[in-house]
Amino acid sequence: MQKKTIVITGSTRGIGFGLATELLKSGHQVVINGRNQDKVARAVAKLKDSYSDEVAGVTGSVDDPETHEKLINKAVNVFGKIDIWINNAGIPQPHLKFAEIEIEDIKAITEINIYGLMLGTRAAIKFMTAQGFGKIFNMEGYGSNGRMMDKLGLYGTTKRAVNYFTKTVSNELIGGPVQLGILSPGMVRTEFLNVAQEMRSPEEIKQFKKVYDVLAEDTDVVTRFLVDGLLKSTKQYDRIEFLTTGKLMVRLVKMMFK
Repeated sequence: MQKKTIVITGSTRGIGFGLATELLKSGHQVVINGRNQDKVARAVAKLKDSYSDEVAGVTGSVDDPETHEKLINKAVNVFGKIDIWINNAGIPQPHLKFAEIEIEDIKAITEINIYGLMLGTRAAIKFMTAQGFGKIFNMEGYGSNGRMMDKLGLYGTTKRAVNYFTKTVSNELIGGPVQLGILSPGMVRTEFLNVAQEMRSPEEIKQFKKVYDVLAEDTDVVTRFLVDGLLKSTKQYDRIEFLTTGKLMVRLVKMMFK
């Protein structure tokens, strides 16, 4: 096995941390990232203690271009290269209708979920093109396929944009050394999803829990599947999807009976 170096934005917890864990367990090298210096330090220490010393951390917000330059420099200085770049950082919206969301929250969500992802993609493409190889994967979320839900419109819009953006830029990379694709985790039991659940009213939580109990999957199960897929991927554009239509139909049938 060739040891690979993977950069993961937004990886001090949740799916990002799970991806880092699985990659280290598989014998690879990882650079993690988060906005809080203490959380980055704790995540790096935990990964080193539990899995491998081949992990480094960079503090910074993805809506700052300098953060991506720091990630590149850290990866190159510590590990000498970047094989895979995962734009995972994202934040949820308040469980409110769009007109009720504060302007500051609208700005923050779009800047992290779209602008930050675009900056990461751009920085990785430029570096990997000069390097001569590399894969970039952008993280999907609710709304990527156009599905709509009340009080999730802003978040869903950002994830729908991720889908369109990734496909468009992937077409621009045809014939070059860089691959651009999507990771689609489905509904995962993480702090991110728990926070979204807590924002709901008691009645909404009751309804959400019915769906959550059937469709949500443990982080380690999902990240193991995604890591296996992204390491094997060789397509110019690839979409590595955990909750496929087949899996979804089986789980929906179970939910109906439940």
